[in-house]
Amino acid sequence: MDGFQFCKEIKKDDKLKNIPFIFYTATYTDKKDEEFAFSLGVERFIRKPTEPDKFIKIIQSVISNAKKGTVEPKKPICKEEKEIFKLYSKRLVNKLENKMLDLEREITDRKLAEEELKQSYEKLRKAMEETIHVIALTAEIRDPYTAGHQRRVTQLACAIAKEMDFTEEKIEGIRMASRIHDLGKINVPAEILSKPGLLTEDEFNLIKNHSQVGYNILKDIDFPWPIAQMVLQHHERVDGSGYPQGLSVEEILIEAKILGVADVVEAMSSHRPYRPALGIDKALEEIKKNKGIFYYPKVADVCLKLFSEKGFKFE
Repeated sequence: MDGFQFCKEIKKDDKLKNIPFIFYTATYTDKKDEEFAFSLGVERFIRKPTEPDKFIKIIQSVISNAKKGTVEPKKPICKEEKEIFKLYSKRLVNKLENKMLDLEREITDRKLAEEELKQSYEKLRKAMEETIHVIALTAEIRDPYTAGHQRRVTQLACAIAKEMDFTEEKIEGIRMASRIHDLGKINVPAEILSKPGLLTEDEFNLIKNHSQVGYNILKDIDFPWPIAQMVLQHHERVDGSGYPQGLSVEEILIEAKILGVADVVEAMSSHRPYRPALGIDKALEEIKKNKGIFYYPKVADVCLKLFSEKGFKFE
């Protein structure tokens, strides 16, 4: 029931027929709509938009007339008016059909726009992945150990995030950050990275600076994830003993907590120029022993579960 039909029904009721009606519409703007409204006993027919002051004056005028009793009861609808109402109903159906057609066209146009947007997004994502790949190669080409390390850390970090029920979008961010988390090592001389013996304090401090260097390189790139922060924080520890900022548990991103655990497990279980591989058992023992001290408990538990119950292995 629309306003016309509602007015028609009210005017047929002896108790209600003296209530004044004002039509205010942006839909029914044809002159015949106005004529039909007045034939039903409407006091005013106003098309939107209308200035507030003018609108209020019209309402006040109608109320004033109603109080004076100048509103005439509507006479019964005559045969001619019934014919008008029939024509009006047809016009209403036509308007609805046109609205439906407009809506269908709008939906079609929107679907096309969404498809174009999706394609653009996929192109952008692909370009970003290729950019990440190139950035990763920049570090890996100087240090073959970094190459395999970053790929394996990515495998474990994503597996931990998935087990923790992260969204696909969030896992994708962790994947991107893991692939380049040691990017800052391009600032470390190759002879230090591949040095077979123990590092001096100065050499070790130079390597420790790689988190900050990686952050400085990435911080101005507009990624949809906090990749620069993940790279900066992947050596932070929940007790505040990590580097470069000495952050504690609440200050470290959950993604960086995951990346930190994956980084330690892979590094300890793999061969390095300065020591042979310690093996996965030693790596997991380290995580278990320092859970809640260096490593976020929930992340540590999930990591241990992946190896002990889920059969996770580095590819």
